[in-house]
Amino acid sequence: MKRRDFMRQAGGATAALGAGATATAGTATAQEEGGGGGQQPDFGGYTDGAEGGSYEDLRGESEVTIEVGAGGGLAFTPTEAWIDTGTTVVFEWVSDGHNVLFDDNPGDVSGHEPLEDTDFSFEVTFESGGVYTYYCDPHRSLGMLGAIAVGEEVPTVSTGGGGGRKELHDLGVAIQAHWVGAATILGIIMTVIFTFYVVKYGESAHTGTGR
Repeated sequence: MKRRDFMRQAGGATAALGAGATATAGTATAQEEGGGGGQQPDFGGYTDGAEGGSYEDLRGESEVTIEVGAGGGLAFTPTEAWIDTGTTVVFEWVSDGHNVLFDDNPGDVSGHEPLEDTDFSFEVTFESGGVYTYYCDPHRSLGMLGAIAVGEEVPTVSTGGGGGRKELHDLGVAIQAHWVGAATILGIIMTVIFTFYVVKYGESAHTGTGR
């Protein structure tokens, strides 16, 4: 192999190893930083066992929609929501024979007691912060429950996805992953040493003079 060709290949290998190290570091950083805030409102167990069981963080929206009678006719969707103060919620019927009545009602907003059918809707603007819980009266015992957290001053619980830097093993990643970066760096160092040796002392007698 010619010395020039060897240098070109060695340089390419070093660059590839460097790229691998960068990718590994990037992956580790992404794993460490986590996503979201790792918090959601504490609804006090009100919706435990409710039909649907979905949660959405809808902060930042001025108007949101909650479907009444979704999921086979016995669910509010989303079942739980977090909104900003001043947000208007449109309760939209998607099946027949439901109403919306509030249990916990810190802002004293009005529900809708008459039973309504598909395509009916009514709006509530939540001007006061707090946790609101509500239900469909005919189907309460069947799990047709919902809850809305309004504003930032509400109790929260950790969902285990908090931010902040963490060790990989704290995230459930096998400890062997720590050695990936070290092995990559070692490979780069050995490539540089070998390249220096060849440049300084010449090539093996078996490779020819390269001329």
